[in-house]
Amino acid sequence: MPSTADASRALASARAPRRDAVRNEQRVIEAARAAFAERGPDASMEEIAARAGVGVGTIYRRFAGKDALLDAIAEQLSAELDAAADAALDDGDAERGLLTFLDYVGRFTSEKRLYSAALLDRLGERTDRPVTNAKVEQLTVNAVAAGVLSSDVTGADIKALLVALRGVMEALPEADDERWRRFVRVHIDGLRPSGGTPLAS
Repeated sequence: MPSTADASRALASARAPRRDAVRNEQRVIEAARAAFAERGPDASMEEIAARAGVGVGTIYRRFAGKDALLDAIAEQLSAELDAAADAALDDGDAERGLLTFLDYVGRFTSEKRLYSAALLDRLGERTDRPVTNAKVEQLTVNAVAAGVLSSDVTGADIKALLVALRGVMEALPEADDERWRRFVRVHIDGLRPSGGTPLAS
């Protein structure tokens, strides 16, 4: 009968390949994000494999092709977006929390600009969820209660800003952080109560 130590070694050995597979999968996803951000959807699987330091066959064993990789990226991005909303809700300052979240979404969108069209539907399916909507709604409620936004502003208004922000990114000839940040400031200034904080120049 195997000893407890033998059983433990066997279990550790069985788990090792799984840990390696998880690490490789994450490396591939990170490499794909970097490649798509630089070259858009035209980035090749060979380039992604080279960035990840794995063979192309390793990628195909886990991902059938670019669509599967984009699905995995969208899943990861939606989780990151959720975490950003949670961090904003945990901020004790309602205005800072909302503005920090909006800035995160802007940077998030700007970085994915070259392949945003490929991600748009996928992210829409994941972020248009009751839990995500509830977080945006709560950020808005907190800002209204703190007097940062007018009393008639709703979560739908903030969601409309997020959708419009994508359009602004697509219209820019190249990534331009100052232009989209000004767009957000102008929009938020228009949602403030009368006599609220003036628009920063």
